Amino acid sequence: MNISLVDFFFPHMCCICKRHGNYICDECKKLLKRNLPECYICRRLSPSHTSHCSCKKQYSLDNVFVGWEYNKMSSSILKLYKYKNVQDISKVLSEFFIEAIQKSSFSNSLKDTLLVPVPISYFRKNERGFNQMEYITKEISKQFGLEITTSLIYCRNSTVHQASKSKNERYESKENPFYIKDSYQHSIPGYKSITLVDDVITTGNTLEKITKVIKIHYGMDTVVNALCMFRGKPYYLTASQLSH
Repeated sequence: MNISLVDFFFPHMCCICKRHGNYICDECKKLLKRNLPECYICRRLSPSHTSHCSCKKQYSLDNVFVGWEYNKMSSSILKLYKYKNVQDISKVLSEFFIEAIQKSSFSNSLKDTLLVPVPISYFRKNERGFNQMEYITKEISKQFGLEITTSLIYCRNSTVHQASKSKNERYESKENPFYIKDSYQHSIPGYKSITLVDDVITTGNTLEKITKVIKIHYGMDTVVNALCMFRGKPYYLTASQLSH
């Protein structure tokens, strides 16, 4: 039996049930609740993961895939991954995420798309030591034969964690920290769409800010999609929020 000294002294343990073996054991994978295909804006069913025309605004995303419901179980996975610097879990997550995408109809929306992991600021990247979504996006790129860039969108520094903000604070936030890098100011020919890849979608405010930057630079007809691992239970917007 071949086992490294690191694995011998610090064995992998399921971050949910604490069984030894894997960061997410097979039994706990079954407990994660799959997210139904929906319009990410109104949270009602949309079999093709497409945003309803009646819901879309100027800078809404066109199609959004979400893997699983964000709850205490998935939260424990992401906290281990993002804040405790356990990068090995990225391999398990990427394989699990790719399998969910392959089983869905969303794979059709990935044809000739450019994959873009949602960027984090230099401050946040330096704090964590890595951007947790870059590895997962690279694995998706390999599996589906798609191109990826980590140098399209840049994020200005911020010392405030998104996780520390309430849903209303995120939704009402007007600041846009994202912008197109100089080398991509002109065009990105040859792609049918741009697909953003992120870990958690809450109100969609962050993704829409990136979408706004992309559509302003490359045209309002640019198709912008998203692949997200987790999202919480439906958060229905009030009438006043929908009218804004």
